[in-house]
Amino acid sequence: MDTFRAYDSYADAFRDYANLLRGNARYQNAIAQGQDAAGFAQGLQQAGYATDPGYAQKLMGVIRMVETT
Repeated sequence: MDTFRAYDSYADAFRDYANLLRGNARYQNAIAQGQDAAGFAQGLQQAGYATDPGYAQKLMGVIRMVETT
C-alpha cells in the first residue's frame, strides 16, 4: 500500500513516473523495450507494475486509440 501523490503539472507527474521506473531494478526489462510500446507494456506487467492480468493489453488499447486521433 502506498500513498497518492499530487503534482503541480503533467510534466512533474511524468518526470516522477520516469524516475520511479528508472530507479527500480524490477522495471529494467520494460525500459529496455522502450522503443516498442507492446514490449514496454508487457515488461511492466511482467515486472508486477499492475495487478490486472490484462494490464498490457488494456494499455495497448489506449495507446492504439491515442495513435489514431
